[in-house]
Amino acid sequence: MLNVRILTEKVARVLAEEGIAPLCRRALSHLRGQRERDPFDVENGTETSGLEPLWKLSIDSPNARHGERYQATSPQELVSVLEYLGVDPASSTFIDLGCGKGRTLIVAARFGFGKVIGVEFAQELAATAQANLVSQRLDNAVVLRADAAEFTFPPGSKVIYLYNPFSEQVLAKVLDNLRAFRNDRLYVVYKSPRCARLLDECDFLQRHERAPRAPHIGIWRGVTAEARVTPEAVA
Repeated sequence: MLNVRILTEKVARVLAEEGIAPLCRRALSHLRGQRERDPFDVENGTETSGLEPLWKLSIDSPNARHGERYQATSPQELVSVLEYLGVDPASSTFIDLGCGKGRTLIVAARFGFGKVIGVEFAQELAATAQANLVSQRLDNAVVLRADAAEFTFPPGSKVIYLYNPFSEQVLAKVLDNLRAFRNDRLYVVYKSPRCARLLDECDFLQRHERAPRAPHIGIWRGVTAEARVTPEAVA
């Protein structure tokens, strides 16, 4: 399936915001991403590999033009971050916004989180993620086909994961929805954080040190507005 509307809007946005060179690099990266299953999938009998551009998918959200392609996270990288945070997984919820095919959900569920939630607005990706969870018999994980901008966060301790799933327009709405839980135990784990500025400027988040074995993943922790230290003050 070719979603011409999403493809056209995506090309126009990348050209306007980044220029022709990044657009060409993305096209080449997509072509390289059409490959066989990687070791994780071979070992587990799952389907989580490859690159999936949104213009190939069925999406009925007005925020589709602000979304980014699916690309799987390294399990080792994610586990190193979760171990570094030191949260009690059994009493916490892991939430992947833009979970794609669900690899992070599998890793987080096996890590021992009491509840794992994947939020994905592409019909095909959500269905694949759910099938992967069923095949692994993980009863502490679910996939919601929904727009991250409309997701209502649960109370309690949370680790929110993002692999650069959308642009600032959607992330701003996500942070507004998250504001009600500013006093909860909260971590935001953000791989390839292109929109880090919004988190740095957020009055209930504080940038945390990066995990030693995950240099491409940024970490922010929840704080009260009174306890927050600005990035400028830290520098």
